[in-house]
Amino acid sequence: MTTTRTLTIAALCLALAAGAGMSAQAQGSDRKRGRDHGESAAYADRAISLDEAVAQAERRYKARAVRAEEKRHGDRIEYRIRLLGEDGRVFEVRIDAGSGRED
Repeated sequence: MTTTRTLTIAALCLALAAGAGMSAQAQGSDRKRGRDHGESAAYADRAISLDEAVAQAERRYKARAVRAEEKRHGDRIEYRIRLLGEDGRVFEVRIDAGSGRED
């Protein structure tokens, strides 16, 4: 029983060490693509998240979101949300991430 327990603990330690190594590699990979502190600062400038913008648009237009995406225009971030209205009409709204207001 002690041998099985020792092997189980050793296997868990190896799995944790492997996971920590992969996490460090992923962080290094993100930095190579420019996703470090600069991108985090861009997210801090947002008044609302994409999920919040979708919920806001669905409530305002009494419609269901069928697609939502984020577009960048320099430093400005805009959410484009495609909605399906109760009447079957599909339309798009644009919401500024920095202010939370519809464009």
